[in-house]
Amino acid sequence: MRAGKIILGITSAGVLTAAGFLMTAFMGRATLYSTASVGTQTIAERVEATGDVHGENSTTYYSSISAPIDFFTLSVGDAVKKGSKVVGYDMTDLERARDQAELSALSAENAMNGQVTASNSNAAKYKKAKDDIEIYKYSYALYRQASDTIDQNQYQENWDINCASDGLQKDIAKKTGSLNSKNVELEKAKLEGDDAKAKQLINEIESLNTDIANLNADLAGLPPATLTPDEYAKQIVNGNWMSDAMRNWTEAATLRNTYENQILNEYQKDQLQNTYDMSLLNVESADEHLADANRGVHIDFDGVVTECFIDNGSVVSQGSPLFTVESSQNLKVDVGISKYDIGKIKIGQKAEIKLAGTTYAGTVTEIKHLAQTGDSDKAKVTVSVRFDEPDDNVFIGLEADVTIFTTEKSNVLTIPLEAYYVDDGGTYCYTIDSGIVEKKYITTGIESDDYVEVMMGLNSGDVVITDAVTDDQIGTKAEAKQ
Repeated sequence: MRAGKIILGITSAGVLTAAGFLMTAFMGRATLYSTASVGTQTIAERVEATGDVHGENSTTYYSSISAPIDFFTLSVGDAVKKGSKVVGYDMTDLERARDQAELSALSAENAMNGQVTASNSNAAKYKKAKDDIEIYKYSYALYRQASDTIDQNQYQENWDINCASDGLQKDIAKKTGSLNSKNVELEKAKLEGDDAKAKQLINEIESLNTDIANLNADLAGLPPATLTPDEYAKQIVNGNWMSDAMRNWTEAATLRNTYENQILNEYQKDQLQNTYDMSLLNVESADEHLADANRGVHIDFDGVVTECFIDNGSVVSQGSPLFTVESSQNLKVDVGISKYDIGKIKIGQKAEIKLAGTTYAGTVTEIKHLAQTGDSDKAKVTVSVRFDEPDDNVFIGLEADVTIFTTEKSNVLTIPLEAYYVDDGGTYCYTIDSGIVEKKYITTGIESDDYVEVMMGLNSGDVVITDAVTDDQIGTKAEAKQ
């Protein structure tokens, strides 16, 4: 914004000039001044700034994979075309990684299928052993009942046999109690996942079952001294059958516990499935990386390379920057606007861009919402002005002068900028009224490069002096130059 003349004081030259005017006035002669009439016109305020040319679209390209670069020839300043391939990758390591991922997936699938098949087989064996236990328990009960139907009074005739039988039964009861306790502990160990403890308990249970079977066999084999030969023979047969049933019962219980411990639960199956699914994802990722490497990097729009972060032969990691391209079709100038003028700027305002001796039409397209401090140490807001019709002479990075037309008013009173002054009292001008110089304070509005809007203090047709004048000339005779 151009300020009017600011009056700071009177110099010695001013004193001499004032003296000359006083002498002229004393002699009765009017001083001739350059003047202008206050009139109405259209006035446009503008903001001027300087900035650099950039592409409206700026893209930094990043590597989507980790691999060596085997094709890259770009340099800063190179022009690139949309769709052109500018980066190629060495795919040797990626192909090897894909093959390894496929082998890992196959291994995970085989492991899952093998363990599930074995688990299903153990489940079937577990069910059979469990069913066998019920059969042997039932058989034992039948022969026990048959043996018990023999007159028990006959055994009392032999005290030694009865004592032996009582002792065996006590031992059987004691070991049966231990067996029940061990079975409870085994169930608890399974629930807690303590495989070592479970294995130990299975061995102890097997040993107790064997002891109980042997004790029962001994008990069943006690000779009934008073039995008849036929009863004695039946008793022997029953005892043998009970012994066989108990032995088979014990073996079936051991097998049941062994197979049960080798059956996969749902969580273990889910873990195997998850491992296999992850291996498939690794294969999918490896295929995607290989496809990305085979495709390379292509340009999304016509532009100019403004930054390069790699060279041919570089090894890049996924996510690392490769290069930056600015659009060469949609061009703009980024200018810094001070706090005094930023309130005047609006998106859509028209502008002129002067570059290398050529003036281009432009439009304000963006106003940043962050002020930044530049070389002037004063915070400014970046405003983007787009070229409406750029040509081949507009180059990215060149400095351009920008004029933004912020406000336009029609049919307003104006005075030339040369007649406009500012001091501590406000804004004012000098007029010729009835042949006399007068000072008038005025209220101003917008201003252009040549005119200032007058809102109060002057009327249309008033004559203002455009030559340099001081307060010393107030009241002196004056005439407008013809």
